[in-house]
Amino acid sequence: MSNTILRYVVDDISKDLKQVADDKKIERAQVAYWVLMVGNRLKSQHIQKRDSGMFLHTYVGVPVEKVASSSNPNTVEGRKRIKLPASIFDFNKDRGIDYISYWIDDEVDCPPEFTNKTFTRTTPKTSAILYMDEYTKPSPSNPYWYLTGMEYVYFLGIEKVDVESIEIGLYSTFDPLTEIDLDAPFDFPEELLNVLKRQVLDLGRFVLQIPEERRNDGVSTTPAENIPTQKLISVNDSVNKSEE
Repeated sequence: MSNTILRYVVDDISKDLKQVADDKKIERAQVAYWVLMVGNRLKSQHIQKRDSGMFLHTYVGVPVEKVASSSNPNTVEGRKRIKLPASIFDFNKDRGIDYISYWIDDEVDCPPEFTNKTFTRTTPKTSAILYMDEYTKPSPSNPYWYLTGMEYVYFLGIEKVDVESIEIGLYSTFDPLTEIDLDAPFDFPEELLNVLKRQVLDLGRFVLQIPEERRNDGVSTTPAENIPTQKLISVNDSVNKSEE
């Protein structure tokens, strides 16, 4: 995980973009948006390539609610669910959710609470099959979860027991620009910072070309042919492409 903060990354890239077109002003918020957009893609690829808990985020005490009435989409009366406490990566088979568990006091020598009752993933389409076998049938000791839409996780097997909250482990995306703290630690792989910087510089270079090619607004005096069209490598970045 990187020990830097988002503001340092944004300011560094902003400085290098001025080397491309020093007559243009690029707002910090614009560069931050590019960093988060590219960073989410690189981070998702990194997580999927490794069996690691480095970027696993644990949320405890997530409240379970029983839906009072149905409303479309994704809200079904009588079912128990939680609202995801953070946005997650859309990995195959909902692997943006690493685990879900809850506590029920039915053992004398009990293990840690988060291992007490662990949910198993299913889908609405396949869940009917679970009830055909006593071994797989959902129950308080053998509960299941399924994801619906981008916000809600529903549960099978705990309909008749009082479960107030659960613990959940997520591989979450960066917060949106309107919510993120620029001075918080940047939750991103240290070894990919050079790749992130290079790709954001390439994106910035592409955006800087558009006004000169598409319209003449009288603001920029830099001819379009003077803006490089090749991929950029900052003079401050000595990392060779072969090291990616």
